[in-house]
Amino acid sequence: MRKLVSFLIGLCLLAITFAVVFFTALTYRASERISIKSYIFQTNNSAGLRVGALQDINDISAVDLRNKLIKKYVSEYFRVVPGDSSTLNRPILKNLSSAYAYNQWLNGEAKDIEKMALNKMFRTVRVMDDGIKTIDKPADYDYYDAEIAQPIFYEIHYFTETWKDSNIMMIEPKPDQGYLYIQARFKPGIDETKDIKKYLENGENPVGLFMFEVVNIGSKGLR
Repeated sequence: MRKLVSFLIGLCLLAITFAVVFFTALTYRASERISIKSYIFQTNNSAGLRVGALQDINDISAVDLRNKLIKKYVSEYFRVVPGDSSTLNRPILKNLSSAYAYNQWLNGEAKDIEKMALNKMFRTVRVMDDGIKTIDKPADYDYYDAEIAQPIFYEIHYFTETWKDSNIMMIEPKPDQGYLYIQARFKPGIDETKDIKKYLENGENPVGLFMFEVVNIGSKGLR
């Protein structure tokens, strides 16, 4: 009887050993097939803000393109990244601004952003399509037909969410909203005065290739 029990125990141990070797081999083979895929992380769950299929610029209306550029500008204008030591160096904002407008940002909002970043705060910004309004656009003005893009004032209703401490995920962000007033020149299409190939090879953001420039900035208190 003892011999039978010992035999059965031996079989069990042998089976366990075989199973361990088998699964170890599977794990090793699987590790050889591991691939790393990159994903774009979003700070907002809205489906409307997710990256979709590539679009032909000719299929995008002038107003839609204008709104996308304004949204990008406002995002760069207000966003806060905790611990960012290069707050005052924002190439995208600079490319989309005249020297005068960029200095307005440096002497205004940038100072608050720098303090917030040093305090490890985090702020996101969003603008809805219906939150962009033209103020002094002539009734007969056409973005496509204008030989020279006229500076037009826009009222932009933006929303922010600010985390006072980015390292404590349980802290609820503080929601806020306000209005930004910009005067901008815009014409649909790519700025042909720029060397597109060289621009992209230098790693510059493609948004700077469009004919869009903010020439003046104003603001209206938070509501």
